[in-house]
Amino acid sequence: MKSNKKKPQRTKQLQKYNRETPSEIDALKKELEQTKEKLEERLHEEISTRADFIQLKKENKKIMNQNQALKKEQQHLKTTYQAMLRERQKLESQLRNEADLIHQIKQSKKELSENQAEFFDVLDSQKKLLEELNKERQAGFNTLRRKEDELYALKKERDYFKERYEKMMNTKMMKWTGKYWKIRKKIKLYSK
Repeated sequence: MKSNKKKPQRTKQLQKYNRETPSEIDALKKELEQTKEKLEERLHEEISTRADFIQLKKENKKIMNQNQALKKEQQHLKTTYQAMLRERQKLESQLRNEADLIHQIKQSKKELSENQAEFFDVLDSQKKLLEELNKERQAGFNTLRRKEDELYALKKERDYFKERYEKMMNTKMMKWTGKYWKIRKKIKLYSK
């Protein structure tokens, strides 16, 4: 049924075309040609536009990836910069401390040289006194050595007499011990 309906419509269209004059047909053909050309141009434009669009999408994606990489690199550089800034501040603080320390060392050296000069002045003024003290000290050492020698001699003599005394006491003890045992033996013999 559907095909039957289409046939009468087509025939009507054909009849309508047949009624038109050849000049109208030529005009319609030209118009159709122009429309085809415009359609082809638009089709080519749309194809080139789509190709450009796809190309732009790819470029946009590439640029986005580059942008992401640049953002990551920028973040990395920021953290590196912050770390370097902290390191710089630490180094500046150390430099300040070292400068203060160098200043203190210079001040201490200056005070030391002043004290040393004062010491040498005092030493020069007290030189005679020190020489006398040195002589007294040397005399004291000599006296001490003599006393030590005397003490050593007395100790030697004491050891000698102590040894003689011990020998003598041992001999007496042995004598007394011997007498004791003899007496005891005799007592035992008489008591039996």
